[in-house]
Amino acid sequence: MSSRPLLAVAAALLLFACAPASSDKALRETLREHPDMVLDALRQRKPELFALVVQGQQEGQDAAREAKQAEELKKPLTPAVDPARALRGPADADTLVVVYSDFLCPYCAQGAKTLKEFMARHPDSVKMLFKHYATDDLSRQAALVYEALAAQDPRLAFAFHDAAFEAQREIEQAGEPALYALAIKLGANVPQLKKDLKNPALAKRIDDDVAEARSFGIEGTPTFVINGVSVRGAAPLGEFEDVLRQVARNSGGQEAPCDTCNKKKKP
Repeated sequence: MSSRPLLAVAAALLLFACAPASSDKALRETLREHPDMVLDALRQRKPELFALVVQGQQEGQDAAREAKQAEELKKPLTPAVDPARALRGPADADTLVVVYSDFLCPYCAQGAKTLKEFMARHPDSVKMLFKHYATDDLSRQAALVYEALAAQDPRLAFAFHDAAFEAQREIEQAGEPALYALAIKLGANVPQLKKDLKNPALAKRIDDDVAEARSFGIEGTPTFVINGVSVRGAAPLGEFEDVLRQVARNSGGQEAPCDTCNKKKKP
């Protein structure tokens, strides 16, 4: 492709850059009359143009996320906390992370790993309440198995939580039988499991979780709400830490200590 259009645009820009400000109008008119010059120039810079578009999208997403978090710092989200539900972490921990997730969402599996690392960094000060944003049949059944196991023993429910995310592909291929097999393998009381799976209160709990998430404007999974401030998507660990610092600063309290952040790695 000829470089003449690109050179013409460059020449025009240089010419008018050296001219008085009133020449801006003339430059605009020239480009308006000859848009093909700009298009031809851009076609020769497709990789750079694509990189700019991607950068612009990322900057827009970052700005929207920061604006949302700033809004939530002023007016925190208030998820319902039922004391009967399973909690992972110390009951007296100052920081509560409420998770809206789907056992069959690959981003949720990645988010679960990040949250596990985050909690390991703050073992005495962070606790987690797992909620559901399950909208298809198999995801809802996985959520129901989790809640049924939680009725038996919270530790059993969180063992299922970890194992189900690891076994996403097998569950998607085998369907509901894979869920039950996993629960049994983990040591579930089978008669009790069958009984609890029919409990309408557990099904309503899942519906309430989805409705609550939507009321907060949550449109995708996973979403983590840290003391009222959301981290949306499979965000990196650094964003969890950043939100934790903001929440602590906003409340006038102390940041939850990180037991591993400052430890030197052993050779």
